[in-house]
Formats: sequence, structure tokens, C-alpha cells
Amino acid sequence: MIRLYEKGERRVAVVEEARRWQEAGIITPEQAAAVAERYRPELVRVNVFIRILLALFTTVGVAALVALPAVMFDVKEDGFTVLCLLFAPLCAWVADHELIAGRRLYRCGAEEALLLLAVGMLALAVAIPTHDLGHSAERLAWLAAHVIVLAGAVLLTVRYGYALAAFGAIFALAGLPFHLADVLLWQTPGLSRLVLLLLLGAAAIWAQLRLTGRKNLPRGYVWSLESMRLAAWAGIYLDVNLFAHRLLWREWLGWTPGEWQLPWSDPLCALLTAILPVAALAIGICRRDRALLWFGVVSAILSIITLKYYIHFGHLAEELTAAGLLLASLAFGLLRWLRTGSKRCRGAFTAEPLLEPRLYGLDAEALAAIQPLTPVASVPQAKGFQPGGGTFGGGGASGSY
Repeated sequence: MIRLYEKGERRVAVVEEARRWQEAGIITPEQAAAVAERYRPELVRVNVFIRILLALFTTVGVAALVALPAVMFDVKEDGFTVLCLLFAPLCAWVADHELIAGRRLYRCGAEEALLLLAVGMLALAVAIPTHDLGHSAERLAWLAAHVIVLAGAVLLTVRYGYALAAFGAIFALAGLPFHLADVLLWQTPGLSRLVLLLLLGAAAIWAQLRLTGRKNLPRGYVWSLESMRLAAWAGIYLDVNLFAHRLLWREWLGWTPGEWQLPWSDPLCALLTAILPVAALAIGICRRDRALLWFGVVSAILSIITLKYYIHFGHLAEELTAAGLLLASLAFGLLRWLRTGSKRCRGAFTAEPLLEPRLYGLDAEALAAIQPLTPVASVPQAKGFQPGGGTFGGGGASGSY
């Protein structure tokens, strides 16, 4: 990640953690304001709605700039390729040099849209010229464009830490086996699905291993790795779950039901459809990972609905009602079990909401910022010998012996 974003994200993380501590009542508003002033980011930030508007405005503006000379000079495919080759590095240079380094924008939507458009126009510049060179050449060109999109998304993730680029990289990786099957004329759809499972599984494992050292990673990388991991889990789950809906595969990819498949494909997909949500919930609980917990809950609901295609116990409405009652009873029982424990908790689990730190190793820096502002209790010093205050009698006192 570029140094500008890494340094800015650390400052933003400290300010956000101070705000959360203020909301939890740990520090005073004056302390939070002092931390915000001391760690004020040097980057320009906007809210999510302005970010979306800027991204849309930038996309429309760049499309208009490309279309204007194309309409004026009546360019064809070769001319449009030249325009894409000209505008791709121009968009990347404006985003990186002028907006990020010059204006110090921090994920404002405009620079993200420019970088994504640069990757897209470079891919189009490779694919468009082969339109009239034959079907085989066109297939290879679009495969090369696919690889360019994948490489560009990975490069944007590594350099800028964009979670959206990481999601796009996983999406492009998931489509690569099917594109290869179309180019290489694979006659076995099961092979493409097997390659897809291996690729997504490797991506999920790699992202999980990298997230074990999240305390030493910038927040942009953490968001990107979490997006990659969730997208890979979702891709694996959809791959095994949509196998039941063979008509959807036929409509999307041109496959016909009953084509080559392993004899144990149905039981394996049914087992994986049930195991994946349970595994996500278990890992989420053990590692206190909220993203995996949400994925486990959503995928479990989908599995309850779609497992009917594998195992039939009755009508769909009856199965959903029984499953809902079972889950509600399980949740109620867990809460009762936690509340009846010592101090309303059992082990490390509690029914009460707790403040969950999200600093990834920056709490020491936040504490260092807050510590000078904490009032120090004054301890009275112990009184020792104090000169003065007493009188000695004048003259010599006569005594009788």
C-alpha cells in the first residue's frame, strides 16, 4: 500500500477509536476532541453518499470525454482502441498523481472510479481489435482481457487497499475457469466447477492466513482481505448449492441437465451445503469474527430453504416453520444459559453487549494520545520538620542545685 494511505489510515483509526470510547463513556468529550485534533488526518474524507455521487459523476464524465472525439471523428473499432489506449494511462495518472498525491483524497470515489476505468479501458483495448479476426482469435483476446481485469484488480488492491477491487478480483477469478472452458472447448462442465472450487478454496485459505496477522496490517488491507475471504466463501457456497438448480446452469452457461457428473455429486453438494454454514459459524465464534458470523447465519438460512432439493421431509412451508421454531428455541435457550451463569456469563461468553475494540493493534497509540489529557490525582505531601514558628527564652536561666 502507498505510504500516504497507510499513514492516513492509522490516524483515522485512532480518531475513530477515540470516538467509540467516548460513546462508551470511557473518556470525556474533551479528551476525544483533543485526540481528534492531535491525530487529524492529512487526507480529505467524504461520507459514503458523496463518495457514490462522485464515482458516478466521474464515470459519466470520462465516458463523455471518450465518446466526444469518437463521435466527432466518426472513429471505428481501431480508433476506439486508440482512444482507450490513450485514456487508460491518463486516468491512472490523474487518479494517482493529481487526486491522491496532489489533492490528498481519501477514498472519495473519484480516484477509485478513475483507476477502475483505466483497467477496464485497457482490457477493452486488447479485446476490441480482434472482432474481425475470427472466432478463435476473438475468444483468446477476450480471455486476455479477462486476465488483464484480474491482474488490474489485484494491482489496485495491493497498491491502494481498495476492498471493492479485492471483490472484483475474486469475481474475475471465479469466472476464469468458465472462460478457459469456453476457449479450450472443455466438454466436461464438472472440470470447470472443480477448478473453481480449488481456486476459491486457495484464495479463502490465503486470505484467512494473512488475516491472522491483522494487527500489523493497515485497515485497507484488512478490509480487502475480509472482502476476498467472504467473496471466496460465498462463491464456494453458491457453487455447491446451485448444483441443485441445474436449470439455472443451463440458462446461464448453456449446459443441459444430465451432462457428465460424478455419481456422488448430489450427496457431496448436499453435505457441503450443510457443512459450510456450520464451519463459518464455528470459526466466527472461536475467532470472534463478525463477518464470518453473518455469513454463517445468512448461508444457514439459505441452506434450510434449498436443502429441500436434496432431502424431502414435507412441504416447504412446514419445513421453514419447523426450522424457524427450532432456531428461535435454540437462541432463547442459549441466552437463558448465559444469563444463569456466574455474573451472567459462562467462560468468555456473555449475554450482555460489550465494547469490542477494532483497532487492530492501535489501542496503545490511542492510549498514548489520551494519557496526557487524563487528570492526575494530587497526593498531599507528608509533613516533615518545618523551621520557624517556635521561640527560645532569652537570658540564662538560673537554677538551684
